[in-house]
Amino acid sequence: MRLLFTFLGLITIGCSSMQGRLIWRARELALVPHSVIDLQRPNGETAASINTQTIQRLMLAHIRITRSANVQAELIIYDGEEANAFASLADGRRVIGINTAMIKLIGDDINEFAALLGHETAHWAKGHVGSARSTTIQAVGTILGVGLGAAGVPGAGYITGFGADLIDAAYSRDDEREADAFGLDYMIANSFDPDGAVRLHEKLFKQNERFRIPFLSSHPSSEERIESLKKLIQDKQSTFR
Repeated sequence: MRLLFTFLGLITIGCSSMQGRLIWRARELALVPHSVIDLQRPNGETAASINTQTIQRLMLAHIRITRSANVQAELIIYDGEEANAFASLADGRRVIGINTAMIKLIGDDINEFAALLGHETAHWAKGHVGSARSTTIQAVGTILGVGLGAAGVPGAGYITGFGADLIDAAYSRDDEREADAFGLDYMIANSFDPDGAVRLHEKLFKQNERFRIPFLSSHPSSEERIESLKKLIQDKQSTFR
């Protein structure tokens, strides 16, 4: 059974008058009693069709990984045509966002999702967000939304102030290496396959040869980085044995 999540309840906010993105709170999507969720834009187009079980597994991975990192952050899904993800502040709260294009790219590989979540969580845990090197990634704005059940749109809203600065913000190489390392630790500690990180970056690297991947503006992927991940995984698996 499918459920259409339209956005009729928020048209009065004035999407065209604000610089924002359509978002859904993952924790509320995970509670939907339907097998497939169609996330719809205000014009009726479907941003993404997602298996509810995928959202539930994604949310569970988020809870486990953030708990391991001793980080509190809300997981949101946001509308986007080009694969991206971020860690930032909204309403003074920590947020980890994954867009619909990234979800489509990953599919149902929970270990790839865990790699993405682990990496973004590590940026929070190690204090990279809001550092002098990533100031443009701070304070993406305010989440405006309606409550569960209003107009049939659980967890939906807008996130304002979401512009090019966020997409173009870059972490330092040291930040990226540290996030890779600690992200893998969180994966292994929670019994996820760390090779999911390699598969994710291989997929992003291959996709970027054909299409622009905004995620790679702030989280560069390359053959060298993929080889570094493989070496890290080998070293960490030896340690954890």
